Amino acid sequence: MTRVPRSATPGRGRRERGSFLLEALIAILIVALGVLGSVGLLARSMQDVDDAKNRGEAAYLASWLIGQMWVSDRVTTTLDTNYGSGGSGAGYTDFVSMVQQRLPNGNVPLVQVDAGPIAGSTTNSRVTITITWQPPGDTTTHQYNVIASIGANQ
Repeated sequence: MTRVPRSATPGRGRRERGSFLLEALIAILIVALGVLGSVGLLARSMQDVDDAKNRGEAAYLASWLIGQMWVSDRVTTTLDTNYGSGGSGAGYTDFVSMVQQRLPNGNVPLVQVDAGPIAGSTTNSRVTITITWQPPGDTTTHQYNVIASIGANQ
């Protein structure tokens, strides 16, 4: 019995060389794309958490300011003098410093507070509070608005 060398046999042996390596490379590529997708998803979820935290802070700060207005003199002119953006009242400057400490990028125009009378009422005020901030590394400015009615008993 004579043996024929393996390389001399015609057939599929030569054509199938490297197919296992190709399959392994494709599997590595698929796993790498999955890992990159997971990292991207994690980064986006962290941005969403930061945005939710900043919105919560803005809501808290606006509610705090409305509470301060309720416990102070609630006449419209007094509210506008102490808390309005146009003035330099102590309530407004304290509020602006709190916002700058708690929300990112204090160089953005942060706070707009307007107090005006409600139509048909001499004792109630309509207060509009707008807080804006800009997260680090983001070019868009985020904004939180709240409108409240503050009544004065006279």
